Parts: sequence; structure tokens; C-alpha cells
Amino acid sequence: MSVDVLLLIGVLILMAFGTFAAVLPVVPGPALVWFGAMIYAIATGFQQIGAVPLILLTLLMILGSTTNLWMAAFGVKATGGSAWGIVGGMIGLLIGMILLFPIGALIGVAVGAVGVELLRTRDWRKALRIGGGTVGGFLLGVLAEFAVAGIMDIVFLISLAVSHRAV
Repeated sequence: MSVDVLLLIGVLILMAFGTFAAVLPVVPGPALVWFGAMIYAIATGFQQIGAVPLILLTLLMILGSTTNLWMAAFGVKATGGSAWGIVGGMIGLLIGMILLFPIGALIGVAVGAVGVELLRTRDWRKALRIGGGTVGGFLLGVLAEFAVAGIMDIVFLISLAVSHRAV
């Protein structure tokens, strides 16, 4: 096998790992996919993956790498929570990831948002509704991150196919 084929296989394995790892809260799936594409682009002298796909992949990586955070925040706001509820959810997410990885992120984001909103409003029902919205937003963020990583894989493969067709 040639070095180019081995390089491509290694990059595809890294990108596949990044895509499937996107469902884990701490693992930066889209960033791993982007890193794989950049390795390949640099190693091939940008001949097979050009500037336009790399710019698109960079934008998708930024979007995908932040979905967990802003989707959880959107869940807090959509259910009537406050900025303090968002902060509580994010702190809970970090603590939960450290203590009970990987499921701890989901538990932490809910406990953090519910705890802060309960302290703020003294209303259990409202706090639980906000916690549910936070969890829903977080889970949608995880799905969005996975989808974005998959789209990044497709962009890479299409770019590769187009460059080989042009040769």
C-alpha cells in the first residue's frame, strides 16, 4: 500500500471516530473531523482538499462544536428560565462531566438549571419545567453535533471525489 492510501485510511478512521464521538459531551467530534481534514489537506499540499471545502469545514466545526452549549441555553430560555438558569446549567454540566462522565453532563445540566431556578423562583414546577427544557436542548445539541460532524464527513468525501475526477 502506498503512503497516500495509508494516510487516507488513517484520516478516515480519525474522522469516523470524531463523528461517532460527537455524542459524548467532552469529546470535540467536529474538531476531530476538521483536524483529520486539515492533516490530509496539508499532507497532500492542498491539491485534493482546497480552500473552499476547508473554509466550509471550519465554519461547520465552529457551529458543531458549540451546539451543546447554546442549545441547552435555548432550552432554558424557551421554558421561561433566566440567565442564571443558563449559568447554573453550564456549571452543572461541567461538574457532572467531571464526576460522572459521560452521563454526568446530562444529569449536571438538569440539576444545575433546576437548582438555580428553584432558588430564584421558589417554584418547583417551574424549575422542573426549565430543567426539562434544558435537558431537551442539550440532547438536541448532541444530535446536532453528530449531524454536523456527519455533514463534515460528506463535504470532505465530495471534495475528495471532485478532486480525483478532475485528475
